[in-house]
Amino acid sequence: MSSKALHMRFTLCLGALLGVVPTFAGPDYFPLQAGNQWVYRGSGIRAAETIKIEVTQSTEFDGRTYYLLDGLGESDHWLRMGEDGSLLRYDPETKQEEVWYHFGAAEGEKYNTKLPGVCCGLAEIASRKAEYEGPVGWFDYALEVRYPGTFQVGIDREVFLPYVGLVYRGQATGGPGYAHYDLIYARLGGVTHISEPELGFGLTLDSALYTINLMPSPDPRQTQRLTARLTLRNTGWEPAMLVFPSGQDFDLLLRNDQGEVVYQWSDGRFFPEAVRRLPFGPGEKNFAFSVPLSDKEGKPLAAGRYVAEAWLATEPRSYAASATFEVVHAF
Repeated sequence: MSSKALHMRFTLCLGALLGVVPTFAGPDYFPLQAGNQWVYRGSGIRAAETIKIEVTQSTEFDGRTYYLLDGLGESDHWLRMGEDGSLLRYDPETKQEEVWYHFGAAEGEKYNTKLPGVCCGLAEIASRKAEYEGPVGWFDYALEVRYPGTFQVGIDREVFLPYVGLVYRGQATGGPGYAHYDLIYARLGGVTHISEPELGFGLTLDSALYTINLMPSPDPRQTQRLTARLTLRNTGWEPAMLVFPSGQDFDLLLRNDQGEVVYQWSDGRFFPEAVRRLPFGPGEKNFAFSVPLSDKEGKPLAAGRYVAEAWLATEPRSYAASATFEVVHAF
């Protein structure tokens, strides 16, 4: 299956994965769930700029639920989706709503908008089957919004994907200057991620706080170990080459708040001396293992804060990550 078809199939299924039920009979072009995040990369005159917007919380005003959007402009905004497909901003001081987008409007229909950055207060649904190609893929069913009258300064064009949200914004910045913003990452519904092709490595611990019971106890809640998971992810179309100088795949150490190494997973382990060249991806690879909450002598870790540092044992060391945690004692 081609990359184009994969991206199209993924987005068409995204609404069902998120359990999104729009308030109007059409796709949700601006998913408003707390925790949703979008990251954009600038190009053109704003090539050095990145923007992150996030839905941080929800609350009720006058019996209606609104969601707080952070990162778009200099202030936060309370938003809700109207029954007719309008995205509405609520002002708690004036207790008035204003239209940002009218996703339910017909193609070619102009409507008034109070969206920040629009110079003339006028918008138009240019197409519901627009083509878009950017960092997150190629699509031919996007919603395109145009802003008639924009000349020297102001938003000129935006593109939305159903159940994803804004993926592109073009903006005149004065004179011949023009800025483009493309979506490079989105976290939606708490679990679904989309991104541009990328290679990443991360470390996950099963808790931020561990209790060491200094008195023997049959209580299974009194853990004496932590579980670490190392994740290597390649969402590009080309494999990455991993070169290991031995049979060791990874390592992990623990440092106390003085920076001293109190534990290293590879200590006392032996690995065959054999160079391995392994192509990886596209896909995801995980390494999960248990680590005792004890030092090199086997004594329980002292109460305090620690840093876990983990890496793949490649040459050179190219994939590394860290995470902090705390140890407390129970008697």
